[in-house]
Amino acid sequence: MWTDMLLALRIAREAGKVAELAFVAGSPVVHHKDDGSEVTPTDLAVEDLVRRRLAEAVPADGVHGEERPEKPGTSGRRWLVDPISGTADFVRGRPTYSVDLALEGALAVSAMPSLGVTMAAGRGMGCRVFRGGLEEVAHVSTQDSVDRARICLHGREKPVLDRGVVVDNSLSALRLVTGRVDVVVAAGAGLDEFDLACLPVLVEEAGGRVTVVGDDVVLASNALLHDAFLDLLVARPGVEPGTPGS
Repeated sequence: MWTDMLLALRIAREAGKVAELAFVAGSPVVHHKDDGSEVTPTDLAVEDLVRRRLAEAVPADGVHGEERPEKPGTSGRRWLVDPISGTADFVRGRPTYSVDLALEGALAVSAMPSLGVTMAAGRGMGCRVFRGGLEEVAHVSTQDSVDRARICLHGREKPVLDRGVVVDNSLSALRLVTGRVDVVVAAGAGLDEFDLACLPVLVEEAGGRVTVVGDDVVLASNALLHDAFLDLLVARPGVEPGTPGS
């Protein structure tokens, strides 16, 4: 697993440099996919680089990326690539985008090159945050009060919660795994498997929990507050709890 982690870190960081150069250059060309979402030449360039590096290092593994057709593998393993997670931020000059690479169900790396931050986690390995030359073992908060919980809300259909304190939602995953917020809810955001490729591994290895609620709602928390907020979300008509990726 450590070999895979080192590979993922190396590839994500190299790809992040490509994204960062394009970000600094500014004025990206933007196209719209059939679903209305934005895509830039940088998305394609980053994904192509990641695919090349994976083909060189682990040619038997499958690769499924957001922008290119899936490449089947023969090893039983599959990598998930979100070349620019947060394309809207990237396009609008906000540095909170990331390059996400996951070995499905096993490890996750999310590199934020414009911020100089990388999150990495593997099953049974814990979660770490790299800032420059510094490495931090990440762990969620110990907040157990629903009313004092710091909550980040995302998506078009943000739920109305009458408990807790809603705070700025920027860098919510990073802030959750480092204990700076306690709960993250994404609702009505058109979530897909790429959005969930890294989150469960990062959060759970930092001591938290992730649950899919309904068709397009995801709850991530510090675990101590999870059941209470799950009850608040499931109380909405027609919503049932599930598991990430289901």
